[in-house]
Amino acid sequence: MSKARTVVVTGGASGIGAATVQRFLDSGDTVIVLDLQPNPRAHRNIEVDLSKPSSIEAAAAQIGPIDVLCNVAGVSGGAPVPVVMAVNFLGLRLLTDLMADNITAGGAVVSVASTAGWYWRDHLDDVNRLIDTPDYTDALSLTSDLVTDGYHAYVRSKEAVIVWTSHAAQHYLGRFRVNSISPGPVETPLLPSFYESMGHEELDPLTKLAGGRNGRPEEIAATVHFLAGPEASWINGTDLVVDGGAEMAFSLQQPESVASTATTA
Repeated sequence: MSKARTVVVTGGASGIGAATVQRFLDSGDTVIVLDLQPNPRAHRNIEVDLSKPSSIEAAAAQIGPIDVLCNVAGVSGGAPVPVVMAVNFLGLRLLTDLMADNITAGGAVVSVASTAGWYWRDHLDDVNRLIDTPDYTDALSLTSDLVTDGYHAYVRSKEAVIVWTSHAAQHYLGRFRVNSISPGPVETPLLPSFYESMGHEELDPLTKLAGGRNGRPEEIAATVHFLAGPEASWINGTDLVVDGGAEMAFSLQQPESVASTATTA
């Protein structure tokens, strides 16, 4: 049996976060949950509001050496724009940077992005503006210049996670690995708010292309667990899409796709 690890999971009280907690517990690891609500299964719970830097700093100060950081907490585009950007990206980044010196050599950071960030290449200038603004408050102020509604704040925040993951992997190269995963729609308590903010017309085709169902929290948690483990030792700075193949299939069906262009040439 491998040595037990100390794992921090944000958003570990429900949904994908709770499934991630359980996955590491099943492996015999010690799990610390950072959330607004406690998870009774965790070895330790620390209350944190990822939309407030002071709360993040206070939480990080209570944590000693760890082996794995799982950034799972997130909100949908139904939340106010500043909250969406703060929780989904800026708080995630700040916590990771604060915890970096505590992560043991050979450890791992895994962040949950989204297939909503699939088209990050189309918005790379805006995404890089966010990433190149290291101060939390300044970056949050920049958000008002980049997006005007929750839907686009959600998309941009997840694009930022994907691109930042590559930057962070290089920054911390040789110390620990940094990867992200991009789920499609997942059956969690938050899913109705995603349908409300993104619409069935956007999400239903993905469900159909994924085989007629949405993902399950335990399927996403299994991917987080894999990327955090030694079997993924040569995966770094990568975003792994976990959506039943839906986003790729959808993109290839679009008129402007490479496949379509090649077919009609």
